[in-house]
Amino acid sequence: MSLRTQEDNSSGIERQGSLRCIRDGRIFERRQLPSNQDSLAFAGVYLFTLLLHVRPNDLVPGLVGSFPLIKIVAILTTLIYFASRLNGNRKLMSYPLEMKMVGLIAVLAILFIPVATSPQDSLDVLSDTFLKIVLIFALMLNVIGTSERLRSLLKLVLICETAFAIDAIRSFYAGEVDVSNRIRGAFVGGIFGNANDLATSLIMYLPLAVAFALTNKGILRLIYVACAVLMGVAVLISFSRAGFIGFIVAGGVLLWKLGRGKRVTWAASAVLLGGLLILLMPSGYGARVFTIFRPEADPTGSAQQRQMVLQHGVLVAARHAVIGIGMGNFHIYSFRELRAHNSWVEITAELGVVGLLAYATLIIAPLRSLRRIELETLGAKQTQSETYYFSVALQAMLAAYIVGNSFTSIQYYWFLYYAVAYAVALRKIHGLEQMEPMPEIWSGSAGVLWFHGAKGSLSEPVLLRSGPSTNS
Repeated sequence: MSLRTQEDNSSGIERQGSLRCIRDGRIFERRQLPSNQDSLAFAGVYLFTLLLHVRPNDLVPGLVGSFPLIKIVAILTTLIYFASRLNGNRKLMSYPLEMKMVGLIAVLAILFIPVATSPQDSLDVLSDTFLKIVLIFALMLNVIGTSERLRSLLKLVLICETAFAIDAIRSFYAGEVDVSNRIRGAFVGGIFGNANDLATSLIMYLPLAVAFALTNKGILRLIYVACAVLMGVAVLISFSRAGFIGFIVAGGVLLWKLGRGKRVTWAASAVLLGGLLILLMPSGYGARVFTIFRPEADPTGSAQQRQMVLQHGVLVAARHAVIGIGMGNFHIYSFRELRAHNSWVEITAELGVVGLLAYATLIIAPLRSLRRIELETLGAKQTQSETYYFSVALQAMLAAYIVGNSFTSIQYYWFLYYAVAYAVALRKIHGLEQMEPMPEIWSGSAGVLWFHGAKGSLSEPVLLRSGPSTNS
């Protein structure tokens, strides 16, 4: 008889509910834990996510000033999490492949500090951004263990992204643009203060708005459709070339995967939607997108400059393939302190080929597991239809990121790490949902009882005395 007691280390799953089995004449039990475990730590992650998007230091500098509110929340949340785990005598953390890759990137960044041209720049990127990413990413992988928590976090970010989209549209039609007729980014500034980065963020969350629309009915469905439309329009008025291509790629992934059996209908809907978006497209946007293929046609010189920096970046990466130039140091080797505008090239130059492999694995690994979940839940019952739609939406989200990070230097920004955390959480939740109860089996004076606790709760092994099992 096969006893299902082994943890799935690849997905970081801790088995759920109460589970008893006999091994070597002793009874082992996985005792059901409360469904609200790590609730304070999750509340901290939720608050951190809100602050990350609201950015009070940039939004109201006169009130908050330089007070490191976000950093303090990250540290306190981490302390609360570890205190809770230690107090409950529970496993401190799971280490799926994605966590190991993020850790490897952090280790490489630290190792290359002594050889960096500007060690201070490396320390600044580490302390200001990336170490917070490592902490929150690790917490997200371990505290988002239920579909309710995943949905609540996704809804929070969708609200923030929709607010950014509304503000972008308002800014454009109010004439709050730069000399090239482009908006300056979201009103909160920071990582959303650049039009290209804002477009990447919006196009990544647009598929999730579609997923929520498909899993809801009535007024909620209309609200999520409106969110998706607003984000799509905001991407267009951002004049972002990467945003436009990301829009096409993400839309293509959604149409291909969700349109099984009725792709003609979906394609017709896409054509109608595309026609509407073309009507909404600002004048000159088409010519700007075309400069991706003909940089010399860009009258502003932006495309030509990017091409020159990218070519130089490839040379820098080739020369420092083994020992990188150090995190945050690419601008020193570039023209006019410019970034590479390509995350693949920049992370290779700064952290070497090993850093590139870790970064690529971080993107590819979740895509593979999401594809597996998609196939396993295709045509599933209502209880798993949400998992199916989310698996498809997250694939589209990562596809949009792949496009965006090929035109911008966002490898140390939050965009990817939140997307990967969502994917790992969905994989974890799906693994728990797949566990089916097994019948009670008795053998003499010793028995094996299989059953599971409430959905979303996790479990830990507890050694009990030898003897017959009893229901608990």
